[in-house]
Amino acid sequence: MLDAKDKSMPSPKPHKVADSRDKTWQQTKSENTRTAILEAALACFYDLGYGSTTTEKVAKRAGVSRGAMLHHFPSRLHLVREAVRYLNVKRLQLFEEQELKVNEGAEHTRVNEGVDAYWQQLHSPLFTVFHELRVAARTDDDLQEAMALDHQELDKSWAKVAASLFPDLAQSEDFEIANLLTMFLLEGMANRGITTGTIPDKMIPWLKTQLNSMFADVSDVGRSTFKTRLTDE
Repeated sequence: MLDAKDKSMPSPKPHKVADSRDKTWQQTKSENTRTAILEAALACFYDLGYGSTTTEKVAKRAGVSRGAMLHHFPSRLHLVREAVRYLNVKRLQLFEEQELKVNEGAEHTRVNEGVDAYWQQLHSPLFTVFHELRVAARTDDDLQEAMALDHQELDKSWAKVAASLFPDLAQSEDFEIANLLTMFLLEGMANRGITTGTIPDKMIPWLKTQLNSMFADVSDVGRSTFKTRLTDE
């Protein structure tokens, strides 16, 4: 499985899906197989590149038969579309997990630490795969369409998650523009790092200063206080 701290890409093992009383053994097995294939697809994109990834290589990496692969993903295009969606879900989950950890027990959202946490996420294999697909999409119409459609949904989900994670900052007039500034600047720097190996270190301290200034209008808004006020309403 792709992990933020692990730069290597080991052959994925079937991801265990939580059992439910409403699921049969066969349904659970099918979900595990599907997840293993998607994990293998991301691993192949990372290790081999998008252009060299085939359904046969993904099936071998996942440890499943050709028949099992075709049952879940009848074509390479189907696999790619679902892999893009799966990648974006994993990126959003990682963002939520890390930012929750940073702000655990905090009275006010820890802006500086949050920037550092997101910056670290952009050094994960997940973002490297995202970058790989985004570059490949320039000359692949099907991939470009898949990336564009799913990214629209990702943007909406990301905005909702950010507002939930940072309830105090979400009251700022500059919340939306601050989020866009952070995302575009850090992702642009991460892209530069992938392609050139150089990153302008001065930009992150500058970004933190800008964000703290932009959120000055909600400096007296507490995270827990705002949540309580919402509940009372």
